[in-house]
Amino acid sequence: MLEPLAKAARLHTELGSLGWEPAIALRALDQLAAAVIVADSDGRVIQANRAAERVLRRGDGLTIRNGKLGALHVFDGERLEAVIAAAAAEQKTGAAIGRMRIRRHDGHPPYILTVAPAGTDVAAYGRPLTMIVLADPDENSPSQRDLAEFFGLSRAESRLAVALLGGKRLGEVSRDFGVQITTLRTQLSSILKKTEVTRQVDLIRLLSSVPVISAGTPETK
Repeated sequence: MLEPLAKAARLHTELGSLGWEPAIALRALDQLAAAVIVADSDGRVIQANRAAERVLRRGDGLTIRNGKLGALHVFDGERLEAVIAAAAAEQKTGAAIGRMRIRRHDGHPPYILTVAPAGTDVAAYGRPLTMIVLADPDENSPSQRDLAEFFGLSRAESRLAVALLGGKRLGEVSRDFGVQITTLRTQLSSILKKTEVTRQVDLIRLLSSVPVISAGTPETK
């Protein structure tokens, strides 16, 4: 997923530097449910697609101060700054440099960020660019059908996976669905095997990265 996004982001930036309106590249980014932010090595935001703009407007985890991407929690902000700088320094196109969680207010599921270089062939004002991709758990999360098709999950496993992705614990799922927790543990074990991960935290990170194409009409600015 990262390499096609990187190409679209680079095309958008390159055309913009030439004075063209990079409508095709930006439209491609806007069709993604995943939020995509292009930033320079100092974290200054160069471009954000519509999904990213919606996340930033909430101000419940990520922020922009003086044009720079940051986080409400100090520790998250420091780590984000370090990961962006590392990605800018590495510049191996499509190679994810860091993944991290951004904590949010009011108990909402955290944002899961993947930070990668945009590539050595494009820069802004002489600074290398990075690409920050995050799945918004509040919008267009993978459906049960999506997860069944991607990973071959059963209907019950897909339902559990969606609940876990929404931040629920097994005890809550047991009460909501009226299913014994031992049954849910068996289902979770099967999900981990099918998705080829060993820990629940890695499962959530994987599910959060599932690409979902927005089915709705892009909102008007």
